[in-house]
Amino acid sequence: MSDSISKEQKKQIEDSSLKWYVLSVVSGQEHMVVENLRERVKKQWLAEEIVDFMVPTISQTHMKKGAKVIKEKKLFPWYVFIKSQMNDKIWYVVRNTPWVRIIVWAETHPIPLTEKEYENIVTQIEAASERSQLVVPFKAGDVVLMKWGDFKWMPGSIREINMEKGFAVINVEMLGRVTPVMIDFDNIELAS
Repeated sequence: MSDSISKEQKKQIEDSSLKWYVLSVVSGQEHMVVENLRERVKKQWLAEEIVDFMVPTISQTHMKKGAKVIKEKKLFPWYVFIKSQMNDKIWYVVRNTPWVRIIVWAETHPIPLTEKEYENIVTQIEAASERSQLVVPFKAGDVVLMKWGDFKWMPGSIREINMEKGFAVINVEMLGRVTPVMIDFDNIELAS
């Protein structure tokens, strides 16, 4: 950011209403930063000045050794969003919270997100949530072993994956012929 502040930025800085700010934090400590900030807000009676925290995450379901594992994935690793007023006291409290590196766009005074920037972030979160259904560790053409049924532990090649219904069509060679078999994702694993 240059030394000169635009009229819009000056207006945002002087505005005492609640705005969203972006904090750059130490990797992997996003939730700890939120907990530390909540504690500081409580101890210093700042609940009316700092009102919300956001670490955007989505749940992803992975297949690991045939079992479904749900993991939280951070959409913006290394960042925490806070909805706050911004005066000197709040700026001091926030930037001196453990694992907070900087308030983004805060060379001389923190600049909040614009409404358009905030709306873009919310749109990204919603789009990511819609896409986060099931992450499958295999694709068409991969060789897998079936862990259930008449073809237990037989190798086969994935012909088709149906994400909506959670199954794959596996081509299994039997008696010199290729036979397609439908099987749930959790009943197959990649052959080593």
